[in-house]
Amino acid sequence: MSPVPATIIARRAQLDATSALGLHLPDGRDVLLVTVHGKISAFVNRCPHQGVALQAEPNVFLEAGGELIQCAMHGALFLPDTGECVFGPCQGRHLEPVAVSVDAEGNIQLAGE
Repeated sequence: MSPVPATIIARRAQLDATSALGLHLPDGRDVLLVTVHGKISAFVNRCPHQGVALQAEPNVFLEAGGELIQCAMHGALFLPDTGECVFGPCQGRHLEPVAVSVDAEGNIQLAGE
């Protein structure tokens, strides 16, 4: 039986050292890819407070300092590596993680595929 090809969702080159990118996955989920200090994480694009999308403008997910993910609806702040809310009405809750990996060619793909 042949292995199933990985689902490539983006390329590493699409993200700067500190950047974020919103994507719509083939399975219907809206996700955000975020890289802060070169580490890539991915989360479902939904605030745990009210279930709304995190951004007000396309691909604007980080606060002004570029260190934390920010919900545009109410200003909640989330750690980019764990998705934990560290400020705001959902403090202590987490964004839903999406497992991704980066292959040798710089393709960001859903992990486990």
